[in-house]
Amino acid sequence: MTEVLPWWLGLTGLWVLTLSTPSWPEIAAAAVAAVPCAFAARAARRAVGGAWRPRAGWLRWLLAIPGTAVRESGRALVKIVRQPRAGRFDAVGLPAEPDDVHDARAACAAALVGCTPGTMVVATPENPSADRGLVVHRLLEGDSRVLDEVRR
Repeated sequence: MTEVLPWWLGLTGLWVLTLSTPSWPEIAAAAVAAVPCAFAARAARRAVGGAWRPRAGWLRWLLAIPGTAVRESGRALVKIVRQPRAGRFDAVGLPAEPDDVHDARAACAAALVGCTPGTMVVATPENPSADRGLVVHRLLEGDSRVLDEVRR
């Protein structure tokens, strides 16, 4: 049950963030709808044998998203108009950590890096002995501040 509560809080919060004008009935609907989703998330994690150990310090990654998203949005639009086939794939290394921490970092990184238009995580190695990083698609030249935060 201790795992379901954070999933429920996160999923309810995510729903509420999508509302233009939150009202009590919509917040209640979010809370009710998040219950089966939280149990499904726990079941899915167990099905894949996941044992994540996220770190509280990773919350600072969220601070880089708004500014990066705004800066990259205009640049990405111009780039796509000028070069519809723009972009390249890169391998990005992550810090050496125990498997459960690395898996949590890779999962959180995939979600947060995808919140900006310049970079998207497309793969993580499944083999623990393989390169401990991410495969990303970069639309823009230069580094992404969000990706830089994830690599620290």
